[in-house]
Amino acid sequence: MAGWNLKNGTITEYDVSEDRIWSLFNFVFSDACKKRNTYKFGLIKALLDSAFSGEITQAGIRYSYEELFSRFTYNYWNLVVKYNLRQMRKDGKSEYSRVELILKSALVEDSILGNLEFDAVEPRKKDAVIKQITAECKRYVIGALYDDFDGIIYSFDSKKAELVLNPCVYDFMLKYKAELEKLNYYAWARFLEQINDDNVLIRVIDKLELATPKREDLSIYREILRKEFEENTCFYCGKKLGKVTHVDHFIPWSFVKDDKLWNFVLSCASCNERKSNKLPDRNFLIKIEKRNKNIQVVDNIVVQKDFEGYSQDLLNRMWHYARISGLKDWSGSQH
Repeated sequence: MAGWNLKNGTITEYDVSEDRIWSLFNFVFSDACKKRNTYKFGLIKALLDSAFSGEITQAGIRYSYEELFSRFTYNYWNLVVKYNLRQMRKDGKSEYSRVELILKSALVEDSILGNLEFDAVEPRKKDAVIKQITAECKRYVIGALYDDFDGIIYSFDSKKAELVLNPCVYDFMLKYKAELEKLNYYAWARFLEQINDDNVLIRVIDKLELATPKREDLSIYREILRKEFEENTCFYCGKKLGKVTHVDHFIPWSFVKDDKLWNFVLSCASCNERKSNKLPDRNFLIKIEKRNKNIQVVDNIVVQKDFEGYSQDLLNRMWHYARISGLKDWSGSQH
């Protein structure tokens, strides 16, 4: 049975060497792996972007389809609607993949959507689009990628709305997250170059990187940390915060690709600018872990939602793998 037509799959091996996993990823990135469209790249990107959102269970690391394909849809919204990049080889029947047709259909129904970021789309319409794309990917993508990885990447069942990532593959993806993101972008860009006109291919790697949504308005987190938890001093230098207060990603966003309260701290402008894309000293790691231990028990809807799946060792693992990925250390020495 062809991989795309699989209805379920169990993990075939749990003790897999890094060399074997690298070989399988490189196969998927290569031209030897059959691809009519970019869906496999999109699912790998969604898994990497969701790396720290999974729920650790005895069977492996559980990811809901809601989590994965919300990210998948956000990415494709920007690539298709914002950048007009085609995602499928022409097959004589259609020049667009089903995902593209779903997005374009939403624009036909309401042309104003073409001017909006996906976050700004009315929740009802946004949820409808995600639901359609999830159904498409559940039917055609989950099994196909599973098959390409010889059944070692995850287990799945079409009757459920989740997949469970193999623990050794999960550790591998965390360890080589930055490298895998770059390889995935490169392979995706090469595919796009084969099927798109030159006029839309300007800075295509940048477009793939920018497709990942980054929350611009962080004011709600600033208010929660200042008012709910009385954080009125800079997390790094300890000086009293003034009118200009920055909400900083403790582990840089470039590595995490996510906006969660457990990774946010309040910072003065000077520390935030000096820290930039660097990794704070381990002393700060201990400090934020203690803070999160107190925060996560608070009865606040934003806090509870953002701390779903959070564990006490999460930031420690993120810090470790971000360092391996090449982020520079920042001591946070005084101004």
